[in-house]
Amino acid sequence: MEDMLELLVVQLRKELAKRYLSLGYNGQPKGGGTYVKDNTGNLSNSISWKIESDIDSGDPKGVIIMDDYYYYVDQGRKPGSGTIGQGTVRGWPPVDVIQRWVQQRGVTIPGLDVEQVTYFIGRSIWMKGIGGIDFINNAIDNIINDLVEQGEEEYADKFEEFIEEILVRGTSSNNIINLQ
Repeated sequence: MEDMLELLVVQLRKELAKRYLSLGYNGQPKGGGTYVKDNTGNLSNSISWKIESDIDSGDPKGVIIMDDYYYYVDQGRKPGSGTIGQGTVRGWPPVDVIQRWVQQRGVTIPGLDVEQVTYFIGRSIWMKGIGGIDFINNAIDNIINDLVEQGEEEYADKFEEFIEEILVRGTSSNNIINLQ
């Protein structure tokens, strides 16, 4: 089980390191080229695994853990979606996170300061959404495909069974990570 958990963690990190086309929630290219979705490395660095006993059966279960925002990287964000926060517009993405991203990427628009650029990016996400990269399922598929190509069909079958029956997904705040 440990080797399968480690294999999955490594592949998840590889998926996050890939360059992806910038897409809106509807899957249409937004322009601006390709980007690494984990430009800070924080999400990759948060990915870990552990083995726990199942509460009901006592059987060992593998657990993949990562920061909560993995969901938006993986699945994207629909237009107007989100939560109501103090002093925020319903569905408005977190301004502090966007501003940090703008500063890390060095995003500029002539004549606008960082706060204004942050506002326009946040408004675009709120109005148009943002596409996810499906990095979790891509990682699983790539592991299985690589194993089959290497002639390890039996191990690929065991890995697939592990994903379906033994792996429990969680986040740093104990939210369940759903793999479809």
